[in-house]
Amino acid sequence: MKKVTSENVQEYLARYMEGESTQEEQRLLKEYFGNTKDLPAGLTPYARMFAVLEEKAETPSVEALDRFSEGQIPAVRRSVKLWPLVAAACVAAFAVIFLTPPKHDENMAIAYVDGKMITNQAQAMQMGQEALQEIFSNGNEEEQLTDLFNAK
Repeated sequence: MKKVTSENVQEYLARYMEGESTQEEQRLLKEYFGNTKDLPAGLTPYARMFAVLEEKAETPSVEALDRFSEGQIPAVRRSVKLWPLVAAACVAAFAVIFLTPPKHDENMAIAYVDGKMITNQAQAMQMGQEALQEIFSNGNEEEQLTDLFNAK
C-alpha cells in the first residue's frame, strides 16, 4: 500500500500542486500532514493548508435555507432594500466623474494648427503672427481672409 513519507512527500506535493494527484494521493497527503508531529520547517505551511482544507463548514438546516429563500431573515430583507440606493449612488458617481467637463487652467491657451493641439501660448501666438504676416505680405489681404473664413 502507498504511503507518504518524509522521503517522498515532495513528490506527492508536487503532483498535488500541479493538479495531477489522484484522490487517493490527496487523502494520503491529508493523513500525513494531519498525523505527523515533527515536520521540517519547510513543510509546516502545507500542514496548515491541509488542516484548513479538512475543516468543514457548518451546513445550514433545511428550515434555515427555507427562511432565507422566503426572505424571512431580517438582515437579508434590509440588504435587498439597499440595492436601489447603491445603484443610484453608482449612477450619480458615474455622472459626476464622466460627464463633468475637464477643468482647464484659465490661463492656458489652446490652439489647433493643422489638426495638432498647441497648448504653449507663446508658440500659438508666434504661429498666428506668422500666418497673418504671410497673409498681409501678399497684398491681397481681403481675398485671402475671405477665403480663410469662408472655406468649406
